[in-house]
Amino acid sequence: MAKNKSNKKSPAKKSGGISAQMQWAILIGIGALVMGVLIFNGVRDATDTGGEGVVAAEAFDLPNLQNEDDPTDRIRLADFNGKPTVVNFFASWCDACDDELPAFRDTALELEGEVNFIFVNSNETGNWKPMAERNDILQFPIAKDIMGQRRNGLYRDLGAAQGMPITAFYSAEGDLIDMARVPFTKSQLEVTLRQLQFTN
Repeated sequence: MAKNKSNKKSPAKKSGGISAQMQWAILIGIGALVMGVLIFNGVRDATDTGGEGVVAAEAFDLPNLQNEDDPTDRIRLADFNGKPTVVNFFASWCDACDDELPAFRDTALELEGEVNFIFVNSNETGNWKPMAERNDILQFPIAKDIMGQRRNGLYRDLGAAQGMPITAFYSAEGDLIDMARVPFTKSQLEVTLRQLQFTN
């Protein structure tokens, strides 16, 4: 009797490995996880990027915000080649944007004919026009950012993940040469333009 008992397999030895069913369940779970990641990345790429080839930072092409009824009225970086170009982003909710717009307006007026200034309304959640009127920038080109989840395609193409304002600086040939993620005073903007050799 004692010998027969000792020859039986113990329960511990039975459960020592992972069953075939458990291995298949793990493999199916991993496969589902990989598929989920791929689907998520596809959706993100389609909806939350700047739309490469449409509003790419190096050659953006955006609607004219002051003439939205005409889809053919566009603001294109290529149309400003020949002079350095400053592109300032603003939104109605951005207090720092409101504070710096007078500096850009005044500098743009002083450098008219030497440096191009373009304003881009991006990440907008309200009415952009009162801020533009208050700061008297309606006299300049104002583009409407497009694509992305918040109509912020160009903003994202420039590598900005969050926060406003941002300002992009393009050479006379249309190449992006610098970007600032801080608000400017007039004197700070003038220093930056001299450092970039936009002005003497």
